[in-house]
Amino acid sequence: MSEDLRSHLELLEREGLLRKVSIPVDPIKEIPEILRELYARKYDKAVLFENLKGFEDWKALVNLFGSMKLVEKALGTSDLEGLGERFLAPFKGRPEGLVDKIKMLGDVIGIGKYLPKKVRKGPVEQIEREPDLLSIPAFKTWPKDASRYLTYALTITKDPDTGIHNFGVYRIMLYSPRRAVIHWQIHKRGAQHYFKYKERGEEMPVVIAIGGDPVTLLTGALPVPEGIDKYLFAGVLKGSPVQVIEVNGLLAPTNAEALLIGHVNPNEVAWEGPFGDHTGYYTPRDLYPVFHLERMITRRDPIYYGTVVGKPLTEDAYIGKATERIFLPFIKFLLPEVVDVNLPPEGLFHGIAIVSIKKKYPGHAKKVIHALWGLGQMAFTKVVIVVDEDVNVHDWGQVAYALASTVDPKRDVLLTEGDVVDVLDHTTPTPPVGSKMGIDATRKWKEECGYEWPEEVEGDPRIREIVARRWNEYGL
Repeated sequence: MSEDLRSHLELLEREGLLRKVSIPVDPIKEIPEILRELYARKYDKAVLFENLKGFEDWKALVNLFGSMKLVEKALGTSDLEGLGERFLAPFKGRPEGLVDKIKMLGDVIGIGKYLPKKVRKGPVEQIEREPDLLSIPAFKTWPKDASRYLTYALTITKDPDTGIHNFGVYRIMLYSPRRAVIHWQIHKRGAQHYFKYKERGEEMPVVIAIGGDPVTLLTGALPVPEGIDKYLFAGVLKGSPVQVIEVNGLLAPTNAEALLIGHVNPNEVAWEGPFGDHTGYYTPRDLYPVFHLERMITRRDPIYYGTVVGKPLTEDAYIGKATERIFLPFIKFLLPEVVDVNLPPEGLFHGIAIVSIKKKYPGHAKKVIHALWGLGQMAFTKVVIVVDEDVNVHDWGQVAYALASTVDPKRDVLLTEGDVVDVLDHTTPTPPVGSKMGIDATRKWKEECGYEWPEEVEGDPRIREIVARRWNEYGL
């Protein structure tokens, strides 16, 4: 498993998955357009720009997670569901006797070996720079964006009550050399930490990390459940603890390419946006907290990592698919009837969820719909479609057939109002509150429809076997 961004790039280069560009390139406007073209061509290599106009002491990396192959290389495995299972393993089963309970306690304590490992000094040379956010080669991803943005930095905060750390990927608008605006959606963990500091009337310490090992970078984008330290979760995914140093009262990864150290004043907000987001539309201006930069530390010849979002498919589609696979075991753990889940990128992830279940009783599908709306970020899902276990949720044809052949709209469609929704959903008149829809596309029991469900057509298995055996004789 790569311990930093540079060793991972060496791995990708050895395996033919890294392309280096040495000609001069403008990172502000040119790289975003190059990246959009890479997305359109489904380019499956990371790209390192080594010669940046106006930012000669930096390099820029893009498309690090631009295919499932690259995501799997970053995580060191193709078994993404297995990563989720690794975290859940100690919690599965219901111990009966004292010996079993002690054993389970030992397993849970064993997770502690993945807690972040604090060191006094990082393994590489760090340079203290003049604090200047505008010296970073951040992109202006769309023409009408309000400014340049950090699009894949890790914003590190700590719950002042529990001490649990969070680092999330939030867009950060660069305002001036020492001021930026953090787009903290109200439901995000970083925002919850911010509200706690605001209630206390205290300044909030913040560290923004650019770059780092790929597992920690990916963890920043994952919807890790509230109460679980993200460094712990990253350590479980890596199979080893994340090495950290203490900066500004917070733990920051030692292998970051740059650390932006500062604070947020709980009583200061500024206008953020518009910004061309993953919905494919510009999100309008709104007021968000201001980050004040105090110190800036980088590695020698630092590498800036950024991404571009927009209409699917972009890099976040593959990050979203990794999220879907890693967290499927969590959903199954809480809802054992669930067989599989598809959060299609074209559905903007929070827009559509297709879920297959082992249906065991009347009303089971609607029970699952309500339960999913109560699970973490699944609460933002606008449309949930539940199908039977024999339907492949990743095959739109099978899903469409299930919708057409099992759904009576009046009977099988649930509509909710005044519910929590994604604040980025421009279709909602009053975000973060709006409406959602659940569709029961399972075959109905008599109690659900008032009559015996018709028998599905099926060939004679004996004749099917004969045809299969004689197929070559037909010359077809």
